[in-house]
Amino acid sequence: MADGQKDTDLNPFVPSGLKVRGAATQKRAVAPTPTPYSDTDFPKRRASDKIAAIIDPAVEPQPTSDPPVNPKASKGRRAGFEPMPILTLVTAICLAILALLGSWQWEKFVAKSAAPVEVSAAAPSSIDVALQASNPEFRPVVVEGLMDARTIKISAVQDAVRGYRLFSPVIMEVGSVFVDRGFVSEDDVGKLPSPAGQVRLEGIVRLGAKANAYTPDNEAVRDVWYWPDLKAMADVLLIQPVSNKYYVALKTVDPLVSGRPVMNPYADKKGANQIPPERHLGYALTWWGFGLALIGVYIGMHVRAGRLRFKRTLS
Repeated sequence: MADGQKDTDLNPFVPSGLKVRGAATQKRAVAPTPTPYSDTDFPKRRASDKIAAIIDPAVEPQPTSDPPVNPKASKGRRAGFEPMPILTLVTAICLAILALLGSWQWEKFVAKSAAPVEVSAAAPSSIDVALQASNPEFRPVVVEGLMDARTIKISAVQDAVRGYRLFSPVIMEVGSVFVDRGFVSEDDVGKLPSPAGQVRLEGIVRLGAKANAYTPDNEAVRDVWYWPDLKAMADVLLIQPVSNKYYVALKTVDPLVSGRPVMNPYADKKGANQIPPERHLGYALTWWGFGLALIGVYIGMHVRAGRLRFKRTLS
C-alpha cells in the first residue's frame, strides 16, 4: 500500500493537505492499558465520563476541574447585619415621633397622678391679696371690676373638640387681670356675645405658662395663641396687668350665655382638663407599643432579606 494510502487509512478525519508524512505517521498509536475505574483515583467525575469509561475502557475518564473556591462560601455566611438605608431612615424617624408622643402622654400621667395641691378652706380673697403669697397658684379669689369687651382666643382641644379658650381682661382699681371665661368650639366662636360690663367673678389663680415642651410658640403678630403668655397678651391689648405670670380661671363658665353654666376644667386643682391620669398612661403605652411593633417589623424584613443573621449559615 502506498504511503498516501496508509496515511489516509490511519488518519481518515484529517484533510490530505494537512497530513504530515514520515515515520511517525506510519505507526498506529497503541491504546494504553485500561485502568480500572476507581472512585479513589477520580473522586469527581462527571456522569458522562463514568458512562464512557464503562462502555470503552480505553477512554481515560478525566477529572472535572472545580470552580475557584471561595473561602467565605466554604466557611458559610457569618452572623451580621446589613441595614437597608432608606428603610432604616424612615424607621428611625417614625420611632422618634412615637417616642415623643409616648413621653408627652407619660408627662401628663405623672402630673395628674401627683398629690393635689391643698387649697385653703378660707374665704376667697381679692386677687391683689392672693398675689402676695409665695405661691399664689390654686388660691380661690374674687375679681370685681369692669369686663373688657376684647378677647384673646387661645387654641385648645377639650373633650376631643377643637376650639378656643377665651381670655378677657377685667379692669380693677389696682390694675387689670386676665380671666379664663371658658371654652368654645370652632363652630360656635362666631356666636359669642360681648362680655362687657360690671362683673363680680369667683375663680382660681393659675400660672400662665406652656403646658409642656411640645406646646407651639405663640404668634402675637398674627393673633395666633397656643398658651396664655400674659405679658404678650397685655402688650397686644395695651393694658397694665397686676401680674404677668398669673391669671384667674373662673370656676363656672358659660361663654355663650346659654343659661347652662359648666365647670371650668382649668379651675380644677390638678389643672388642665378632666381626662383621668389612667387614660394618659394608656395613651403612652399605646404609642410605645407601636414603636416596639415597628422594631419587630424592621427586624423581620431584614431577616427575610438575608441582611440580618444571628448565626453562621452553611454554604
